[in-house]
Amino acid sequence: MLIIQLILLNIVFIASFILLLPSEPGLFSLTSILLITLAALCYRYDQKNSQQNQQTIQSLLHGLRNLQDGDFSISLAVPKENKANKANKNQAEVLTLFNQVTDKLRQEKQSIYQRELLLDKVVNASDVVTVLVNHRDTIIFANRAAEYFFKQKSMLGLSWAILLAEKLPELIPHHDKDNAIIQLLLNDNNVNDDLVKATAKTEQSWHLSRHHLKLHGSRHQLTLLKPLTQAMHQQELQTWKKVIRVINHELNNSIAPISSMCHSGNILAKRLNEPQLIRVFATISKRINKLAEFIQSYSQLARLSRPQKQNFDVIKTLKQLQELYHFSLSCQETSLMFSGDESQIEQLLINLLKNSQQACPDKSSVVHVASQQGTLAITVRDFGAGMPVEVLTKAFLPYYSTKADGSGIGLSICREISDGHQGQITLNNHPQGGLQVEVHLPLN
Repeated sequence: MLIIQLILLNIVFIASFILLLPSEPGLFSLTSILLITLAALCYRYDQKNSQQNQQTIQSLLHGLRNLQDGDFSISLAVPKENKANKANKNQAEVLTLFNQVTDKLRQEKQSIYQRELLLDKVVNASDVVTVLVNHRDTIIFANRAAEYFFKQKSMLGLSWAILLAEKLPELIPHHDKDNAIIQLLLNDNNVNDDLVKATAKTEQSWHLSRHHLKLHGSRHQLTLLKPLTQAMHQQELQTWKKVIRVINHELNNSIAPISSMCHSGNILAKRLNEPQLIRVFATISKRINKLAEFIQSYSQLARLSRPQKQNFDVIKTLKQLQELYHFSLSCQETSLMFSGDESQIEQLLINLLKNSQQACPDKSSVVHVASQQGTLAITVRDFGAGMPVEVLTKAFLPYYSTKADGSGIGLSICREISDGHQGQITLNNHPQGGLQVEVHLPLN
């Protein structure tokens, strides 16, 4: 456009000069040369600006295509600003603004990515079963707790209705509930016996919540199942501890003066040489001692405190217990250090060894200790008759016992100690006979 304007200007100038100054050809020639030179310089300047504009447009086009592909690492070269060239200055401002925008987008993308990673870790670390289903009833997200709960390696792409029908039909009657506490008959995780798991289930409490939301314009449903059995067990255990403390306090306040008066009465009866009174006071003293032992055994659960962890050798502790209980120790290591409350772990082992010895007094128990995958695994096996199915599912309940003189708190204390060390204790009948108790405690 500029060239056309210059040509027209030159034509007008030549025509005007011929008409007005026909007798000055030298002046005409000089003026013509100057105009042609000026036109050439203007043309060159215009070409240079046009080329710079094309380069800027190509750079912006390349950068925008990268942004369209999700690549925010692009950064455009900014030419040096020229105060005499306003167009060059504007181009530099545009390119600088583009780089600032891409830097901002890159930071936002990194921030979103970090938040997604954190959210993914939090959701997968949670014990709440989380399942997201789209409008086609297809599972598009499930955390690790859900995969463990439904025993699936991957749940993505599965039909939610079919999965419930196959794995958890007990949940189908609660399809109309969005926020409720429900009871489900599920396998007991404290029992490892596959035969027992297949035939016996325990009632567990769960909090069910459903949330309806829209993602990308389509309807989705988020289902959450939160386990409440463990929390209710802990709450129940704390309640029992408070009750035991109160009963222990009141009974001890009564037993102490009665025992003192009985002792005085027994001495007086011996002085008076009254055999009948001596038998009466002896019977009372015997029953008081039995009652004191009863209170003492129940008080163990109430006195169980928070673990005071320190490093100690588990193998050394077991070898010391071999002097009190007959069992064979199986371990590939001569020393195995563990960070925990030594007195509580020793109490746990004593309870298990005492139970195994009572189950089979004629044959020594077997204790196997191993360190595997950051976990201390202790297995205590006896060679008795094992446990019936109905007893296995209730063995860890406080004050539940099938023994005539049992208090029903031995295994409850073991589970409380295991939970206090963030571990797990399980029971199962060994295929070759006898009961096997497995304790898994984290080494770190």
